[in-house]
Amino acid sequence: MPPTKVVDRFRDYLRPGMTLLDVGSGPGFFLPILSKLVGEEGKVWAVDPDPRAIERIRKRGLSNVEPRIGTASSLDFLPDKSVDFVFSNLVLCCLLDHEGAVKEMLRVMKDGSKAYISVTRSRGKDPRNFRTEEWRDLESKLKIIRRGSSIMELWMLAEKPGIKQ
Repeated sequence: MPPTKVVDRFRDYLRPGMTLLDVGSGPGFFLPILSKLVGEEGKVWAVDPDPRAIERIRKRGLSNVEPRIGTASSLDFLPDKSVDFVFSNLVLCCLLDHEGAVKEMLRVMKDGSKAYISVTRSRGKDPRNFRTEEWRDLESKLKIIRRGSSIMELWMLAEKPGIKQ
């Protein structure tokens, strides 16, 4: 799916000056759009475990993007409640440590911040599958703004409950 179609699901919730976390950014497929939406006053943290993907991001030369080699379950370079928006597109379904990744994303989100999270639907007995029970548990931790599904994916736009900072 073209990046604009995915971003259209949540673009109205992004503002210049925001801090955005792109978890599992890969080589930066969505970064030009996300970078533009938060503007030069904003910052995008692009996290991926593949050093080659991070190097490709660096070569893009996006001045407000900070690429980091890392995993979704270890975002220790970010302080608690430091992110305005989390973007996790088809990432949780590619990990083994789902619980750790969700815990970390929630930790870095400010109270009242938003997240766009999508997963591919289960593919047999693959241990990386994000199971229906895990999806429901994640939904219970957030206030759902919008959700959708297709044959291939589930997605949600959600808010972290709490007092906005």
